Amino acid sequence: MGKASWMAGPSPKRSTREVECPGRGLQVTRPCLLSYPLSSVLPTSSPKIVAPLALEVGTQGTVICSLDGLFPATEAQVHLALGDQRLSPTIAYGNDSISAKASVEVTAEEEGTHPLTCAVGLGNQSRSARHTATVYSFPEPNLTLSESEVSEGAEVTVECEAHTGALVTLNGVPARPLGPRAQFLLNARAEDNGRTFSCSAALTVAGLVLRKNQTRELRVLYGPRLDERDCPGNWSWEEGSQQTLRCQASGNPAPQLQCHRRGDGVLLPIGNVKRVDRNLAGTYLCRAVSARGEVTREVSVTVLYTDHHMAAIIPVAVLAILSTVGVTTYLYNRQRKIRKYRLQEAQKGTAMKLNAEATPP
Repeated sequence: MGKASWMAGPSPKRSTREVECPGRGLQVTRPCLLSYPLSSVLPTSSPKIVAPLALEVGTQGTVICSLDGLFPATEAQVHLALGDQRLSPTIAYGNDSISAKASVEVTAEEEGTHPLTCAVGLGNQSRSARHTATVYSFPEPNLTLSESEVSEGAEVTVECEAHTGALVTLNGVPARPLGPRAQFLLNARAEDNGRTFSCSAALTVAGLVLRKNQTRELRVLYGPRLDERDCPGNWSWEEGSQQTLRCQASGNPAPQLQCHRRGDGVLLPIGNVKRVDRNLAGTYLCRAVSARGEVTREVSVTVLYTDHHMAAIIPVAVLAILSTVGVTTYLYNRQRKIRKYRLQEAQKGTAMKLNAEATPP
């Protein structure tokens, strides 16, 4: 992990200071330099250590040790060690502070709890601090499927196992006491195609709960399917509207789909945006095919439109009917009046004849 190191700056034995010295005779005072022994100052407080409580094997951590309130800071020495391994820190000085920073990388042989010590020395004094770090191994849990690709209806075993001391949680397993291993059996359905299984392992280290996850995906092979949701059986559209013809088959592997009109075999343009015209109307047979089989479904397309020829014929027909009704009504009324007139004339003749017979000679 590193080498032993006592880091320090230069070691001057004395310091100088500019003061005013008295002159001789009539001379005024003048500046001069005095040399005097340098005294060091080390605070009573301990250094501050910033380091992880836990270090994973194969990873790198950072350790920082600092102390404020010392003088002269550049004269201070720092010693950093993890257990018996001494570290080689980088030293940074402030006006009255010192900071040492080192990288730590641990191996599997060092698993366990180790003291992390930092000592700052200045003159004949020193201050030290101690931190405890735990070195641990925690690989990802081992999540396995008995088969990653199965046919619909096949049984799949899902199993997860974690490193010693860790507890696993496997999605799909009913609630039960946690342990280092979990498994369950799955009867594969079409809906399970693409399903992701996850296993979470938890390990407690130095009071910290650490977690690692692993995932696996299941592929389920099943035949083509055409249902009402993905391929409606009846479509009704207004002529001239823009429509997308949607009919989708599911299956794994993905099936090929075509829809042909009964009678003339015209292909329905599935998935395209199309301007609807009356020639699109009809009954289509949709067929989905894959290596797992095939399935068919009837689709009826109705186009709603207005017949412009009929729109022109109807007013003419109505006019003809009205004219016929008018002529018929006129002839009927004329015949009625003639019959009424003849009846009246006949009644007059009868009355005159009766009057003549009743008159005496």
